[in-house]
Amino acid sequence: MFSWKRFKINRLVKKLAVMQRSRLHNQPTDDALKKEREGYHLLAAMYVRLEGKKKFPFAYVAQLACFRASAMLDDAPAQYILGKKLLEEAKLRESWEAAGVFASQSNVRNMTQLYEEAHAFLMAAEALSHVEAKRLRGLCYINGWGVPEDKKKGFELIVASIQQENSWDRVPQIFASMGLNKPEFFSALTQMRGKT
Repeated sequence: MFSWKRFKINRLVKKLAVMQRSRLHNQPTDDALKKEREGYHLLAAMYVRLEGKKKFPFAYVAQLACFRASAMLDDAPAQYILGKKLLEEAKLRESWEAAGVFASQSNVRNMTQLYEEAHAFLMAAEALSHVEAKRLRGLCYINGWGVPEDKKKGFELIVASIQQENSWDRVPQIFASMGLNKPEFFSALTQMRGKT
């Protein structure tokens, strides 16, 4: 039976394959790289809408593959999204391990690998001046997600991201969105800001 969604996905995959071959055999232009990144984001958006559908059981995995392909083209938003999604899965596996019901060596191995990949993608996005990636890495240090807990280093990253974006007037909203709207975090922020 004909599926319009599958047809659109296959057509876009063929276009991306042509762009990829062209990039590998020729010197790509900035416009060609931009179109290829946009194509991966469009394909990922299609897979997001197909999550949970019976005919597309691996939509989430395909979505991650789209972001991986785009991340390899120095796409900071894709690197951030991929790092965030991998971090969420690693935190889920860590909670399973802590609960003990689903604890296993395989779970620990997968959790460790996911944390490593998440931090690698977040660092790559941060190297491309992605502010939210820097904030998320700071949050990882504050909460000890995949790295040793280091509140000082976490706050330094968060303050640096606020300074990079020059959004000191939005600090309460930024902290609330990160779940850091406790008085001790604001006092630590004023101390850090006073040092810079």
